[in-house]
Amino acid sequence: MNKGHSLQWKLTLITAFMVIASCLCTSYFVSKSAMLFFVEIEESAITMFPKENSVKDAYADIQVALDPEVAFTDTVKNASVEFWTKSLLITLIITLISSFMMYFIMEYALRPLQKLGKQIREIQGKNLQRLVVLNNGSIEILHLTNAFNEMLKRLSDTFSAQKQFSANAAHELRTPLAVIRTKLEVFEKNKSPELNDYKETIGMVRLQIDRLSHVIDLLLEMTELQSAKRSDHIRLAEIVEEVICDLAFVGDKKGVRLLQKSGDAQITGNDTLIYRAIYNLIENAIKYNHEGGEVAVEIKESDEFVSIVVSDTGSGINKSDWEYIFEPFFRVDKSRSRDLGGAGLGLALVKEIAHQHGGDVRVLQSSKDGTQIELILQRERKHYR
Repeated sequence: MNKGHSLQWKLTLITAFMVIASCLCTSYFVSKSAMLFFVEIEESAITMFPKENSVKDAYADIQVALDPEVAFTDTVKNASVEFWTKSLLITLIITLISSFMMYFIMEYALRPLQKLGKQIREIQGKNLQRLVVLNNGSIEILHLTNAFNEMLKRLSDTFSAQKQFSANAAHELRTPLAVIRTKLEVFEKNKSPELNDYKETIGMVRLQIDRLSHVIDLLLEMTELQSAKRSDHIRLAEIVEEVICDLAFVGDKKGVRLLQKSGDAQITGNDTLIYRAIYNLIENAIKYNHEGGEVAVEIKESDEFVSIVVSDTGSGINKSDWEYIFEPFFRVDKSRSRDLGGAGLGLALVKEIAHQHGGDVRVLQSSKDGTQIELILQRERKHYR
């Protein structure tokens, strides 16, 4: 069947084919049944009549011998031919009438689908919030409409998040460049700069370049998550121990003690990404802790999921910010985050890594005595978004 034909025409042709097939099958079986009855009638009639009958012509002295068996056989044949001829004619008429009716019935039945297609064509990138509305239609079309609206909402949320992400990324990249430009303009106006002026300018430029490089590296990491393989067998206790060893110097410099509690679990995933997620959580807990504080890491497990709980003794996070700290470029304390070298992407990267491993990340509790953040991961690797 030609792919260029409309669904209305395809359904009409299918209906016509089914009508023809049904009529022919019905005619065939009815004819077979009739032939059996004719044979029985023929045998009964032959037993009732003599073998030959003589018929005298009224105008001549001619007698014709008739054989009843031959007469009945010819009658049955003629009836069978006439039956098939009329059956084919009736089949043709029924097919034409039913196809004609089905064509218009299908047009009426597919009208909601045509309205759906028209509304979909009118949706553009600027009006993704506009939902498709159908007041009538079959259950299947209504289900299709609901599924499309749900997909449209997801696309709208994704585009909004991407737009916000792009704006935040542009701001994060533009700020260091603006600082460098301002500093260079001030330095350029200095007619007789001293050695300390050169050192100060170079140090500031290097600091801002490091900040730019850090943001760009994090952005690249987030874009490469989708293609990362997740087939490594990982023992989480070993990863946590490795991260704590790597961050021991940072903890000692801050005066924060790092503690790994007992517990272990094994998952399937990407060991580099899991290392990065745990590293970001522990590093974040050290940065926003106070001198003499503590960061503890505990591994818990259930039948399907495992969790890594990172607890600190910092000043805590406002409950209104719990939902947003895992969004890109969000900072609880912007000035403090910049002083500590944060780009606002560390926890967002943790969230994306968790999603890639079938889990999530959340704040369990936070107060002035400290914060607990839980990284949830699925044991077995599956296909995720």
